[in-house]
Amino acid sequence: MNYKIRQIFINNKSDAFNEFIKIGATPPGAEIMSEKIINIAIKVDDIDNRAANILKQEMLVRNGDVVTSREALYSSGSKSDVIIFGTKKNIRSMVEKIKLQPFGLKNLSLELEEFLNKLEKDEANNILRIAKKEFNIKKQTVIMGIVNVTPDSFFDGGEYFKLEDAYKRVDKIVGEGADIIDVGGMSTRPGSKPVSLEDELERTIPVVRYIKKNYDISVSIDTYRSQVASEAIQAGAEIVNDISGLNFDKDLKKIIADSGSYLVLMHMQGNPQNMQENPSYKDVTGEIYNFFNNQILLALEAGIKSENIIIDPGLGFGKTLEHNFIIIKKLADFKSLGYPILIGASRKSFTGALLNLPPNERLESSLAAATICVLNGASILRVHDVKETIKAISLVKAIQNV
Repeated sequence: MNYKIRQIFINNKSDAFNEFIKIGATPPGAEIMSEKIINIAIKVDDIDNRAANILKQEMLVRNGDVVTSREALYSSGSKSDVIIFGTKKNIRSMVEKIKLQPFGLKNLSLELEEFLNKLEKDEANNILRIAKKEFNIKKQTVIMGIVNVTPDSFFDGGEYFKLEDAYKRVDKIVGEGADIIDVGGMSTRPGSKPVSLEDELERTIPVVRYIKKNYDISVSIDTYRSQVASEAIQAGAEIVNDISGLNFDKDLKKIIADSGSYLVLMHMQGNPQNMQENPSYKDVTGEIYNFFNNQILLALEAGIKSENIIIDPGLGFGKTLEHNFIIIKKLADFKSLGYPILIGASRKSFTGALLNLPPNERLESSLAAATICVLNGASILRVHDVKETIKAISLVKAIQNV
């Protein structure tokens, strides 16, 4: 063989720049070429078929393309979804050209421009602010340690049900390096039923007070009830982790907005009692993405600050094994929403499904899931095993930053 030929994998602009420098390109030249080599794909739903054809023509002359349905090529009276792909530079060039075009393209050009601007701004921002703490998510993943003050949670139910045991659990995970503590007083495992408001308050509020009295650490209250959230915030909690995504208690969004608290907006199909009976989606990531779009708008209209919103696609909450796998694989799709992504995969049934593992044998598979989620864009991990997760993810971040 006369030549050494190999494929190289370039995942981002930084990778491209470094490869070009290795072969002797000048820094200015490498910078210019790295802009040309990285393609992005943008999906746009429900655009006029005539507009879809114009987009395709404009992207083809710019060495990009637009994929749409066969019907869109021959039918002018309906709408279709399209996927635009090319470099940011040639998509921006196309955006400028369609500003004077008909069939809704003027409005689309403005929205695409706003989308690209937001995408670039988010890519450049490595600082995640939660309460009074700042985290450089390029270098670290935020770890949220779980304290379940319940008798029936799927993994540690009963272990921390007594307050003194819950306090010891707090001491342990703070010592292991947790950045946030998530306190829950009601199990939301599949098939679980709600507990009384009084029981939830009695279980959680003393733990929130104990944490804030003894540690300088952010506290999340795992509840969908506005009264529990209100009392937890008064006791010092800064985050409300709502599994319902603002769907179960109409007053919750006002409590969060008025207090300036953070909101974890989670997706769930159904409710804990029925969510795993027969979860079904035509496009699981697409439907969750649309859910976030709708609920984020609801939160913003209620006065919740944009910078205080965190999204969680809700692994295990109304999802089959395959749904969970698809969400993890396609997690980066949610990054374009522009909000930090929280993932709770720890010890859940899907992590043990392939080998039929009980919860106490799912540590290694939970760490594998956490690793893939971080590689695919998760900024916050909600976990039972704080020390072990930090050990695994610290190596992941070090490799990412080489």
